[in-house]
Amino acid sequence: MQSGRGRSAWALLLLANLLLLVACEQDKVSAPLVHTVDIYEVGDALIQRERTFLGRVVPADLTRVSFRIPGKIDQLAVQAGQRVVQGQILAKIDDSIPRQVLADASAQYKLSQRQLERAENLHQRGSLSAAQRDQLKASFRLAQANLKLAESGLSYTRVVAPFDGTVADVSKELYEEAMAGETVVTVYRNDRTDVLIDVPDILPARVHQAINIKLVPVKAVFSGSPDVYSMRYLKNSTARNANSQAFQFWISMPTPPDPFPPGLPVSITIDLEAAGFTTEAGLLVPLTALDAATQEGEFRVWRYADGTVNPQVVEVSRITQRGALISGGLQAGDLIVTSGLSRLRAGQSIDIKLPNPGQ
Repeated sequence: MQSGRGRSAWALLLLANLLLLVACEQDKVSAPLVHTVDIYEVGDALIQRERTFLGRVVPADLTRVSFRIPGKIDQLAVQAGQRVVQGQILAKIDDSIPRQVLADASAQYKLSQRQLERAENLHQRGSLSAAQRDQLKASFRLAQANLKLAESGLSYTRVVAPFDGTVADVSKELYEEAMAGETVVTVYRNDRTDVLIDVPDILPARVHQAINIKLVPVKAVFSGSPDVYSMRYLKNSTARNANSQAFQFWISMPTPPDPFPPGLPVSITIDLEAAGFTTEAGLLVPLTALDAATQEGEFRVWRYADGTVNPQVVEVSRITQRGALISGGLQAGDLIVTSGLSRLRAGQSIDIKLPNPGQ
């Protein structure tokens, strides 16, 4: 009997322990999880006086040189990267036929010239009529025109540098046939450095605000160089680029002693206020604080107050390299979350870290 009662007591004790263990596990499961996130304190409003764009060096006055008549190339005098001076021969085609045509035209011109000189003497002595002299004059003018045409034909057998510059590319090979108008050599100026930048719609739409677009001060920092260069507006496109969907602006400066090669990245800064543009003001927040809102095209942040977070829709006026410029939805001094946004829910309690308060 006692052994039976002992077994029953043991069973009750085991059951009590199991119930206690289950209760503890339930308490653990039902306990809410508290996330620890980074918090950023929004600083005072900034006035965005300057705008920075990324650009690249492009060849200045890139010119494609071609023959005006077809022929086989028998001389290529330059190669890519070579410097040339204005009038320097770049390439020639076989000129044996044009030279023969020029020789014939020159001989005919000299003969007509001598005939006209004798006719003038005979006419003065009354031995030649005015009509006969005029016919010889017409023959001389025709021979003169043919000579000029032959000289031009010979000049068409060679292409020359249109200005002092650098050869960007040689498109044909020696002894290859070249068609009239087909690019043989491409040349660009080396006395000027041009930079191309893609500009979003907002700035081209306000170009009319500029006091004088050609006098807008532009600062340029070329990749690999510590120096800051001053550049000026050169020209701009009137339509969007098909690839970037942005307007294109070209700025320029004289080439420095150590030229920058085409394709080199450049950081361009434009002083909007000095140029006469209206400047933008807003609150600057880290890009990591932005979250996609429920409606397409909208952004929100998670604002922290009294130990909990809630979403707040904001108006983003522009994205910069330093962060997002907010024009509505926040105030200076607000605390916003910058990490773990995907885990947040409205009204959720969180622990915070405040490593970088706003300036």
